[in-house]
Amino acid sequence: MELELMNGEIVAVDVNVTALTLFNLQREKVIDGDFLKGFMKSSEKDIGLDPIAVFQAVYAAYRQATPKDYLAFVDFLANYQLDMETDMEIYFSVISKQSRKAFQKNFAKGIKQGKK
Repeated sequence: MELELMNGEIVAVDVNVTALTLFNLQREKVIDGDFLKGFMKSSEKDIGLDPIAVFQAVYAAYRQATPKDYLAFVDFLANYQLDMETDMEIYFSVISKQSRKAFQKNFAKGIKQGKK
């Protein structure tokens, strides 16, 4: 999956965020314990949505896909135009395996429909 930054640059995102990426982001103080608590919720209904957590998830997916030569969190936010529909899908896909599978299925379906 890709996102377009405000300067027209296309950047990749990968919702299969690894523990190492999360660890590195926490060490860099991009994410904190509140963000990580989202992984401990039993269902999407239990998750309290914080807009910052959504942005952190989008950035985590970006960093997962871009391990080198990445924008710093603040620079990414300064160049990223919010798209809450996409952002919410990424957020739930990052924190929930069930949502990730649904996202990947719907994304693939959208690609197939776009090729018609």
